[in-house]
Order: sequence, then structure tokens, then C-alpha cells
Amino acid sequence: MLRRSKLGVLGLVGVVGAGLVLVLAARPVFADESGGGSGERRAGPSLLYADSVKAKQQENAGIWKARPIGICHASAYHKGEYVHQGCIYDDQGGGNQYRWPVDTMLRNYTYPENPAYRRNAADILEIRVKPLDSDTAFRITFNTMTDPDLFGLTLALGDSDKPMEVPHGANTVMPAKKFVTVHGSKGDIVDAASGDTLGEKPTVQVDTERRQVEIRVPHSVFNPRGKERIAAAAGLWDRDDDQYLVPRATADKTHPGGAVLGDSSPSAFFDTAFRFKEPFESPYLDNDQRRAIAKGNLSEFFADVDFNKLAKGVDDDSETPTRGYLTRLFASKWEYAQGRRLPSDPGGPPPGAGTQQGGIQTGTGKGQDGRFSLQFGWPCRDECVPDLPGRMQRYSVYVPEAAPPKGGYASMLYMQGYALRPGDNVAGHKGDLYRHFAGLKGNPTMVIDVDARGNENWSYGQNGAALFEALADARRHYDLDPDRTSMGGFSSGAYSANKISLTFPDVFSHAFICDGLDVAPSFPGLNGVADVLPVDTVTKHEPGSKLTPMLPSRRNQPVMEWMEGLPGDFIPISITRERASAYAKSDLDYEAITWMGAPSEHLIMCKNGMFNMVSDWMGRKPRAENPHHVTYVRNTYMDDPKFGLVGDHAYWLSGIESKKGDIGKIDAISHGMGLRDAPVPAKKRTRIGVGSGNPLPANPYLREYRHLDAPEKAPVRNALDIESTDISEVTVDPKRAEIGCDAELNVKTNRRLTVHLLGCDRSETFEGTGGRGITPYNPPDVLKGVDVPKGAPFPEELGGNVPQAPLSDLPPLRLPPNVGDPKPTRS
Repeated sequence: MLRRSKLGVLGLVGVVGAGLVLVLAARPVFADESGGGSGERRAGPSLLYADSVKAKQQENAGIWKARPIGICHASAYHKGEYVHQGCIYDDQGGGNQYRWPVDTMLRNYTYPENPAYRRNAADILEIRVKPLDSDTAFRITFNTMTDPDLFGLTLALGDSDKPMEVPHGANTVMPAKKFVTVHGSKGDIVDAASGDTLGEKPTVQVDTERRQVEIRVPHSVFNPRGKERIAAAAGLWDRDDDQYLVPRATADKTHPGGAVLGDSSPSAFFDTAFRFKEPFESPYLDNDQRRAIAKGNLSEFFADVDFNKLAKGVDDDSETPTRGYLTRLFASKWEYAQGRRLPSDPGGPPPGAGTQQGGIQTGTGKGQDGRFSLQFGWPCRDECVPDLPGRMQRYSVYVPEAAPPKGGYASMLYMQGYALRPGDNVAGHKGDLYRHFAGLKGNPTMVIDVDARGNENWSYGQNGAALFEALADARRHYDLDPDRTSMGGFSSGAYSANKISLTFPDVFSHAFICDGLDVAPSFPGLNGVADVLPVDTVTKHEPGSKLTPMLPSRRNQPVMEWMEGLPGDFIPISITRERASAYAKSDLDYEAITWMGAPSEHLIMCKNGMFNMVSDWMGRKPRAENPHHVTYVRNTYMDDPKFGLVGDHAYWLSGIESKKGDIGKIDAISHGMGLRDAPVPAKKRTRIGVGSGNPLPANPYLREYRHLDAPEKAPVRNALDIESTDISEVTVDPKRAEIGCDAELNVKTNRRLTVHLLGCDRSETFEGTGGRGITPYNPPDVLKGVDVPKGAPFPEELGGNVPQAPLSDLPPLRLPPNVGDPKPTRS
């Protein structure tokens, strides 16, 4: 039944077939379309189009003018300044080469437990050098600064025949003529050869808001000419004893921990500058630093700064890489806290949850609530502080050697699995994810691998927002084709890839899902039962997190899913087969690849260099922009409006609303484009094949798939068909749908639905026929109230604050192990 709700000057035109002329060729110009619609509703969230954020750490004041570089471990000369870009969260001191999953439990150095340190107080973000008339000015920017009296920093100026002892109990050597040490607004200068403290002192100014320290060293002490060797390292300061704090075996309120067992004089430094050759596979680009700090010798980390270039104001970007592996920094819109997450921060994970930065949580931290739940990560939403909450965030890319084609590079936004980092995808051979796609002939593609604040929040909250912030930043810096962006992910990151590409389908041309879960959160080994039961048991799941009901949103987005066959391990077939079966029963374009034998192992599958199957399937097809047929599932449970993540629009439909607590679905077909769906094959197709890979050369698989033909020509009609369940409101853009403001609206709905035609001053309300649509995922919790009592005699976290075993000379242990060059660099 049609009921007139609001009608503008046009009057109601909706009688089926009245006055319509059927045309099979070019569509007519409808008399009433000229004023209707904007044609400007952009794909995805507004985050993707927002201006870049300027962090306080990136601001200049006083004498400083050069722009930041934004690429980790790169340097440049600009406006009379030498600028060196450090990285973030690489302040782990010295010791063992931990890799995933060990590094989610064990640490190198650990900060004192005093919250003021924020577990990040010695993290060097940037260093600048500038010659002045009577001084040499240095500016050091830290990632975190709550109290400038907490850090200690030493500049090593000039060269020497041998490494010299760094003063103030640093237990470290590096070449220098003079050592300049600063803590807070105080500092001194020590002659490296004699160890004497000089009468001259540096001038020190601290800008806590910008987290910057400016140091001016008089020419009477250091008067650089030509090229001069400069090095820098940061640690923590002991205000009581006026020297560096040296790590102990374990940390307490006022002392750092993590010293290697048996080392009676561990280095005091957490972070160093000028590490130009760090291997990219290291999770935080600090492989060489950990080894050097463990040995107490930082001689390999330095810059030869050309003061002639500085005096002449020469601009030189030759030390800033432009191709190959790069880690880029960007400023996020949000910073709920500096540094790393603390157990006292609000919104913490429940007891039993594993985290990237804090290990397994026991639930005794002040910021932790909820019943015991075995799970990887947690949905961090609203006021929750994520693991890496700081303003500066990072992502990694491999910039292709080939020039961008006309229109720009294709790109893949990629999300790692639980607690993994971008470097974990670097496999040491040309078949790794980055290099495979970058090397595609005629179609070089840039993988944008996002760290996403710890990769453990299932793309909820700031974690999900970081994906679009990173993509926007990459588009600002590189020539990327916005119509050829795909979405990919691995494990829990594959869950995120599914969640994001289904919520914002018009952003992405394709989706590649490598062994993805279906609900969040999850725990391997238990999830084959816990994630499919009708009740919550050992894992408490997020309401509305189930993905299978959202698959219809993928009508215009082909998908390839890789799944574990036999034997399998992390994500059992009981989880992934549910989506495979849903695809088979649908009318969607899909490929489901089930790997058998060794490649069915979770880690091997997604890191085995078999990506030629993905790139061949993707080809060069761009995203759908204005398809004639749109299907969208509105899941209000996944909305995070505080972080710009509201899934209420797709293509030419927007303002799609359903009652809170419902999951709605809308299917809309425009007849104004003169197209109709091609016949859908009645059955899926099935094949058995063998894929090539690295390290495994032969990888058997079962392939199930359906490919759809392009839409067929059809009579052009000024009409729109809508069928919806549990949707209350929708706005149609007539220009993009190629209909007029007086279009015939043919609507079937189970509840009252209001349809707005954008720019037409026309809204129509249709009464529903009743009945239910999609049942929201919200299983009853049989363990509700089983909480860990506050004050229980457990540490807040398990695994982090423990001594290091003396294994720092061993190479990194990767899962799966690297093949070929184990330490590819960024250049």
C-alpha cells in the first residue's frame, strides 16, 4: 500500500506503466531529473576525504621551518636544516630477537610501572640539526612526553678513533669528541677523550606540548665544518642519583626492567637515532638496535651531516627513499592517551584476553572489567584506550619500481592478523605479499599494510578508523587510482577485511579474505566450537559481529576467500564453510579456495607466496561506482560514530536506517540505466588444482566459484524497485541512479519505509507487510557474571615484566621461517 507522506511541486507519479516509453538503446532524458540528486555522495566514510591532521609533534616553532619527512629512518636537507625521521614504538631497548607470537608475551626492556612513563617515554620521533651564528641547534621530538624530567638523551658529536664511554652511567660506548647529555631542561657537555665535564653548558628549552627539546651547543665546544659525525640515544633519567636509570631484571615503580640475565651492566638506552639499515622484516624496525644495545656498543648508528649543505641552504632528498619497502607515519585524529596502553586505562580487555603490547590480561587492572573470556584482542570502542593510543601511527608499503600507469597504481588495503605487524609479511623472497603485487607487469599494485593501533581490536573503534586514515594518507603521498582499491586481510585481519569491505562496499573493487573468522573476538583451538555454539561459553562475543548475514552487501564486489582444509589448525572448517555455503546459495561473484595438506596450515597458507592466484583473479577491474542493482545490509551493531564509522550508505543509496538492535537489508534496482542482471548460473563450479608457492612448490586446493556475466541491456524506464526488511528509511540519489524526480517507486517492505529522493523535495512512505528479517547475532552468555574479583593476587598482565634469557645472539625466529634473504631492507 502506498501512502503519500511528503510531495513537492511535481505531484505523485507512480502508476505502473502509465505514460512510459520503452527504449532499448540510449536512455531518455526524463523531464524532472535536472534538479534532482547531487551525484556527489562519496564512497566510504568521511575519514577517507578529510584533510591531513597536524600533530603537535610535527609543528615548527622559533627557528625551525622544514617540513617533516614522515618516512621512518630517512633523512633530508631542507631550509637549512638536517631532518632525520625516527619511527614509533621502536623503543624496546636491547636483547632478544622476539617475533610473533613470542613477542606478544615476552619483551625486551620494560618501562617503570609509574604511569607517567606511559611505557614510551624514551621514543625518539625526530631529530633536527641547524647551524646558527654562535651555536649549533638540535631539536629532538619524542613520541611521548608527560614529564620532561623522565627522559635522558645523549648526543655524540664528532668522531674518534675508537668508541668512547658515554657518561652518566649509560653502560654504552660510541665514537665521539664531545657528549652532550640532556635531561629535562638541564644538560652538560663531557669531553669524550678525558671524561671531564666542561664548564660550558648547552642551552636547553623544553616544549612539553609539542614534546620537543631544543639544545644549543656553543661553537666554543663544537664548531662543525664540512661533514660531522652525529649520533643520539635516549633512555630514562634517575633524578635522585643524577644519572641514567639502568634496567634491572624486572621493572618496578621507579626502575626499568628487562635486563638480559647475566648482564651486570646493561645499556641504559631504549632507543637510538640514525638506523638507516634496519631490516624491514623486524616488527618495529629495531632488529639491529636490539642487538647493538644488548652489546652496549652503538657505533653503527650515526649520520654524517654535511654542514656545507646546511650553510648554503641546499635542499637534498637523496637520503629519503622513494621506492621499495617504506614505513610511513601519519597523524591520527585521535589520541586518548600518549604512549602505550596501561592496565589502568579505561575500556580494557577482559581477563583471559591476549594483547599485542600487554600479553595476557588477568582482569585485575583498574581499567579492566568483564567476565573471563579466552580471546585474541578485544573490540575497543567508545572511550576505550587501544594498545597503541598515541597521535602518531604507521603503515607500511612497497612502492613499485615501475612508474604508475595512467590513472595511478592499483592498491590493496591490508590488515594483519592478531597482534601482527606489517613487517611480519616480509618473507625474504619476491613472492611475499608486497613484492608480488608491486611487481605485476602492466599493473603494479601497492599494498598498504596498516599497523592499526596494535591489530587486535577487530576493526572496531580507532582500530577501524586507522585503516581509512592510512589509506587517505597513502593517497595523498602516492599516485593511487581510487577506483582500483581492493581490501585484504589475514586471520583476525581477514575478519576486519570482511567487516570493512562489507560495511563500505563501494570503496573496494575486490576483497581477498585469507582464512578469516566469522565472529569477534575469537580464540584458536577453541573457536571451532565456541564460535558456532548458540550460546557464549569460554569466549564472550561482540553482539552483531557475525559476518555471514552481511554477505549480500557484496553484490558488486567480487570476493576470494582462502580457507583451511585438512588438517587445518587455527580456523577450523566449521567456521569458514558457513560463508562458503552462503556464497554457493547466493547470486554473488565469488571464489572459495580450500587448501589441503601443508598449505592448509594457517600461517603457511597466507605467507606462502601463492599470491599469483589472487592477482590473476583480480585483474584490473575497477570498483563499481553506480551499479544498476544495489544490495546493502545495515548493521547498526557495527557503528562507531565517534570514530566516523557508520555503515549507512552504498553507491547511490544513503541514510539507510534501521531500528537500533535490528539488522536490516535493502535491495534496490534502477531501471533508468537500461540494464538488468545477467542470468545467474544455477550451480557453483568446482575444480581441483595445484598452486605454486614459496617455500612450498606444490600446493593442492579445492576451488569452488561462480563468476557473473556483465549486466544485459534492458528497456529504459523511469522506475525504481525496492525490496527491504527491517529498514525504516533510505535516501536515493536520482542522478546516480539515472532516474527522475518523478520516478515510479515499486516497493515491498516488511515494515514502514520512507524513501527520500535527494534534491527532489519528494519523500514517500510505504506501509509494511509484517514479518521478520535477519536475526541479530547476540548469543546468550551462560558465564555472565563470572568475573575476576578486583584485588585478586594476580599480576595485571602475564609475560611482560620478566627477565630476558641470554639469547640475543640468536637470529630471529619467524613463523613460518624466512626463505632466501632473511633481512631485506627498505631500499
